Parts: sequence; structure tokens; C-alpha cells
Amino acid sequence: MLAESHLPSALPSADPAWPEFVCPRCRTPVERDSAAWRCHRCRSVFPELYGIADFRLEPDPWIGIEEDREKARRLIESTPDATFDDTVRAYWDMTASTPRAQALRFIEAVQAAEQRTIEWLALPEHLALQDARSAHPVLDLGCGTGELLAVLATRGVPAIGIDVAMRWLVQARRRGALRDGRQLLVCCNAEFLPFAAGTVGAVTSLGMLEHCRAAGAVLRDAHRVLRAGGSLHMRTVNRFGVLPEPHVGVWGVGFVPRRYADAYVRWANGQRYLHHRPVSAPELRRALAGAGFSDGRVTAAALLSSDMQRLPRSVQSLGAVYARLRRLPAVGRMMSLLAPLLDSYAHV
Repeated sequence: MLAESHLPSALPSADPAWPEFVCPRCRTPVERDSAAWRCHRCRSVFPELYGIADFRLEPDPWIGIEEDREKARRLIESTPDATFDDTVRAYWDMTASTPRAQALRFIEAVQAAEQRTIEWLALPEHLALQDARSAHPVLDLGCGTGELLAVLATRGVPAIGIDVAMRWLVQARRRGALRDGRQLLVCCNAEFLPFAAGTVGAVTSLGMLEHCRAAGAVLRDAHRVLRAGGSLHMRTVNRFGVLPEPHVGVWGVGFVPRRYADAYVRWANGQRYLHHRPVSAPELRRALAGAGFSDGRVTAAALLSSDMQRLPRSVQSLGAVYARLRRLPAVGRMMSLLAPLLDSYAHV
């Protein structure tokens, strides 16, 4: 098994902050041997690769599990001493199927992600996430290349990042704030979390839910792993947002029946729309209630300065008006029907 010398084991035994790993299939505690985690109840075996436990039951919809592992291996081997930024660039250089202009946009987005995260954490709704005294870690669903984990690490807040893509997690490990293993990285499905019930203090998700086939399943498992009094903080694309769909740049995708969305996007600009499933504000409220969150709140998302910069110049002047109106309860709820992004909050 290839491993980088600076990577810790997947679950540092000396750190009591991390929750117990359980089998994502049957929820039985798993035991670790030299290279894998084993469930003695259902006989499932989950490998540990590059210092990261791989508990996936289903692949990333974009790429198979073995292909993803192989891409992670190639990236580590080809960039043994690279910085985070260089590793990200190397990843997109080796991803020839992505047009160069699009790859450059992805690189720019990753490089700007920490600043966006700092802005998001500064919102009053998220101040509780920065409590370094908490005995329960923050769990970031779909952590990608680890910007939220890195920001929390600099503030002494323990956090766990999960993602379905091993190739993102090995990039995340190259962030300076994550090199010493202060935060835990786990490869798994958000619908099948490998953590014992009631073991995390807060669950976050920034731009992940729209990539999941079943938002309700994600929210149900988030509710399961949250401790009593724990909180959910989530931002996602609104299916019925009035701006172009951010992943493909096409207007009106959400208003097309889902079974025709891919054909519509192909007709509009030649791209595919196979693995995106944004939810609307009413759908998200129903999913929160169905998952067991009794106080789930869905609002038009607060605008960050980075959000403002991505808006067309013709509508940037409306940003201040939007910010004021979204704070009014009745108006804000109505705005959530067509806002580009949705923020949601709930407690256990």
C-alpha cells in the first residue's frame, strides 16, 4: 500500500475527540488491522489507503471506486513533495477529459475557497461552529479539498471531513493546516456514515447536497450521528433559483422535469447534467422534517462578497436590497423559493 510518510493513521488512538467507527452497512463497531477495518458481523472489509479509511458502499457517480483509488495513487506518486496549490494543478493537468478553460475555473475556485469559508463562518448563524472547547467534532459532509477543515484547524476546532472521492481527500491532506493530521479525513458516502450515533457536535455541508441522489437519506444519517443539542448548517443550490444553474451555466434547468434535464442542458450548451439533483426550498423543508429535525429552517442564502463577484454586473447593485429583505421572516421565506442558494439550519 502506498503511503506518504507524513500521513497519520486514519484514527489516531490517542485522540479521544474522534467518534467510534462503525460499519456503514450494519452499524456494528469495526476493528482495525494493519491495512483495513473489518466488521465481524457482516464480514465487510474496508481498506485504509494513504492514511485515509475508505468506507464507501457506493462509488462517486462520476468515477468508479477502483479508478478513483488509482487516480489518487498516481497523484501522490507524481507529486511527492508538492504544495497544496501545486497538487491541485497537477490533478487537473492529469485530467485530460476536462477542457482546459473549465479546469482553470476549478483551480481558481479551489484557491479562493478558504476565503469564502472564512466569510461563511463569520455569519452569526455559524459562530457556534468555532467553539474549540467542544468535546464533539464538527463533521463536514462533502469536504472536497478541505477548506473548512483547514480554517477550523487554525482555530483549534476538531473536525472530520468526509467525501466520496479519495482523489479530493489526498489533495486536502496537502493543505498546510492538515498535514499534521489535526483533522480526520474519511472516504465514505454521506448517506452511509461510518460513525456511531450521537457522536458529532455539528454537521456542515457546503455545496454537496445537490450532488446526492437522495437528500433525505443524507439528512437522516446526519440526524443519526448528531449528539443531543447538535446542529446542522447547510448551503446548497436552489433547484428553482432565478440565476443560471451554477454547474453548467444554463438558465431554467430546475424548471424542467428532472428526467429531461440532461437533454435540455445538452441542447443548451452541449454539457451533460447526469449527476446533479438540486432541491427546492419546499423539498428541503420536507426532507429536514422527514429526517427528524423538528426545527428545520430554510432561507434564501446570505450573500458573501465572493457570491456578489460571481453575479452578473447588471444585478450586483441589487445585492444590498437582497441582504436586507432576506432578514425579514415572511419576505425571506418567499425569497427562498427563487433564491440562487439556500441556507438551512436545524438542531437535534
